[in-house]
Amino acid sequence: MDEMTEFRLTYDGPALANHEMDPRELAPALMAMADLLEASARVLYGDDARIKVSVKGSFKTGSFNIDFVTSFQWLQSVRDMFAGQSATATANALAILSAVGVIGRGAISLLKWLKNRTPDRTELIEPGSDGKPRVRIFVGDDFYDVEKGALDLLRDVDVRRALDRTLAPLAKPGIDTFALGRGTSVNVIIEDDEREYFLAPGSPEDRLLIDDVRTMAFSIVSLAFKEDNKWRLSDGSSTISATISDEQFLHGVNTNAASFAKGDALVCTVRVRQWQTVNGTRTEYDVVRVNDHLHAARQIELPWLS
Repeated sequence: MDEMTEFRLTYDGPALANHEMDPRELAPALMAMADLLEASARVLYGDDARIKVSVKGSFKTGSFNIDFVTSFQWLQSVRDMFAGQSATATANALAILSAVGVIGRGAISLLKWLKNRTPDRTELIEPGSDGKPRVRIFVGDDFYDVEKGALDLLRDVDVRRALDRTLAPLAKPGIDTFALGRGTSVNVIIEDDEREYFLAPGSPEDRLLIDDVRTMAFSIVSLAFKEDNKWRLSDGSSTISATISDEQFLHGVNTNAASFAKGDALVCTVRVRQWQTVNGTRTEYDVVRVNDHLHAARQIELPWLS
């Protein structure tokens, strides 16, 4: 494996003077670093990219060091399209480490510079000597130049959450420094009082995709008599949870003016809203009006006798 894909993570502080670290703190942090690199590979190269992370334990006076070895892999179906895959894989692994900020200016150094400030604007600038696109990020009159890949990582929820977990040991007493670099060279240092700059933001706001009003027919699976409880309704192919907003209909239910039996159907005006969330789509149903309550047939319908 090419040594250029190795890097070192270091935790330092009085609590680590004996080169010891609670495995309950270390193991999640190491897993988070692997998650950070894997999420970064996905952002930069798509879902078919993988980065393999291995650990080489090492120790230095007064700190706890973990040496990582990384290798970039394409899934077989994609990898076969490329020639010279070994050199390409090494270059891609280095690009991921650069965008993260293990080497050069990356997402980590950008977050450290931002200090929880919100950028006013960004603009594309001349590519670097490596040909990678770069952006200039402005906060007031200050600006910071970084490769575009670093900004892409900054916007990704999974990347931010993994970085947050990687830095979690800084919240423990006696661990006051986190460092990343290669070999004896340190590229970025984060002190415990800078921890807040790297906290993962909350989930992004859900995006409304569909807001539609339609007529639908349901059979009742279960009713709810408590305020804000949702009814379980079936359209014949699936069961949904629906809010009942028709006050007149609810009044009839609450005063026993309306009764229900197995096989009854409700013909309703329904507001259907769908959102895009970080976990997929979310659908909500709101019965705005119950147009008709059709009771189950108890007799066979026959033509009237003349």
